[in-house]
Amino acid sequence: MDQLSIRGVLKRDDTYATLKQSRGTRTRLVGSLGRAAACLAAAALLVGCAVKRPPSTQQIVHDAMPPTTKIPDAWSGNNAPAGPVADGWVKTFGDPQLEAIVAEAVRNNLNLKAAATRVGVATNLVTEAHAQMMPFIGATGSATYLGRYGQTNVLGKPKGQFNASSILAGVSWELDLWGRIRAQTAAARQQVAAAQAEVLYAQESLAALTAKLWFMATYTQVLERYAEQNVEIKRQELILTESKREIGGAQDQQVAIARAELASAQSQVTALQGSLQQIVRGIEVLLGRYPSAELKVAATLAKLPPPVPAGLPVQLLERRPDILAAEHNVDAAFHMVQSTKAARLPSLSLTGAAGYMTNEIFQMLSFRPWVWTVGANLAAPLYTGGFLTAQVNVAKEDQKAALAIYAETIIEAFAEVEVALANEGYLREEQRQLQSSLADVSHALALEKTKYEIGQVDMDPVLQLEAAELGAKAATTQAEYELLANRINLYLALGGGF
Repeated sequence: MDQLSIRGVLKRDDTYATLKQSRGTRTRLVGSLGRAAACLAAAALLVGCAVKRPPSTQQIVHDAMPPTTKIPDAWSGNNAPAGPVADGWVKTFGDPQLEAIVAEAVRNNLNLKAAATRVGVATNLVTEAHAQMMPFIGATGSATYLGRYGQTNVLGKPKGQFNASSILAGVSWELDLWGRIRAQTAAARQQVAAAQAEVLYAQESLAALTAKLWFMATYTQVLERYAEQNVEIKRQELILTESKREIGGAQDQQVAIARAELASAQSQVTALQGSLQQIVRGIEVLLGRYPSAELKVAATLAKLPPPVPAGLPVQLLERRPDILAAEHNVDAAFHMVQSTKAARLPSLSLTGAAGYMTNEIFQMLSFRPWVWTVGANLAAPLYTGGFLTAQVNVAKEDQKAALAIYAETIIEAFAEVEVALANEGYLREEQRQLQSSLADVSHALALEKTKYEIGQVDMDPVLQLEAAELGAKAATTQAEYELLANRINLYLALGGGF
């Protein structure tokens, strides 16, 4: 063997020994690398900027409401008894069938199910935002196969077939130094809370709508019975008028008017029957049923429950789900402003990789090495053409909009409570007057029937008073229904759970 060949063999043996020795230390190197990266990450997180807390509810209300708007200590013209608002208002009507259909509507309503999916979407957005704080771990691999024809190496031996392959695992971890990702995660969590509150308010609104439609169906059915009774009265009036015409006591014109009044009364029955079917189908749609108009409604309206405590105006801010949802949206907008501001600052990422690699040279040296690498990347935005500044400005405008919506939601909620409280007083007085009128008409009818029985008057004034009594009954029933519907509006406005 010549000197060059001997030198080449010695060099190969030295290299082989060195590489073989390195294989014994690769585990210690990788362990040291992991510990160093963990310490660096922990230190970076400790010195990172903490996420700012959003303003308190009191501060948000102060910032959102116009300076001239003050929340009073009590409701104006409050006729409700003192005390906190109670939940479970559906049971106060004492109607088990109403309780059953409200529960069915909340359980099966398709629009409510669609709204509930927004909570799942928002929850996954929290995971998506928080995942940016976690290390990203991936793996990559490759393999090739190489064959040569009639070639020899430096030792004169024929070159055969070789393969080159690698399996590498890598990790990348962005350190949230300025709280950008944490603020984004906090905003996502507030959006989850807002979505949950919106679904809760949708449930309460659905319960209120179902109850009002239930009472409306009963009210319409009662009116239908009154209309049928009115048809019978008009039929008797027509018969009486035709009899008078035969003896010369009435003219053909009066008979025609009586016949027209009968037809009009019959058309009212038909219209009420159609309205009742339409209302029942609407309830069935809310329940998720096929709209076949087969639902049986109650024969009479429920009794109005006793007056309910209305609490204090300021308590509405913590009780109404729609107000809570608007406040969560304000908090989410606040966090997004912090996140966009932090995006303008430098970012630091740690990277590392380790794995197995082989190629033709390593195979010639009978070496199967493990490799590793570690590094840190620093990125600082210097010029973005105003992109990052625009993101901050957009987030600030979104925050202003959220504040305005929050204030509008509060004012509308106060208005709903005040109107419902005032309406209950007016409707109660109207009901009292209508009941007094009905009592007077019924008394007059009883006297007129007595006169008819003793032959002092004919049937005509009796029929007229019977029609007047039906009209008074219908007006009184309408007042009863309006009181029930207004009470449901008050329950919803106060934020009492169903």
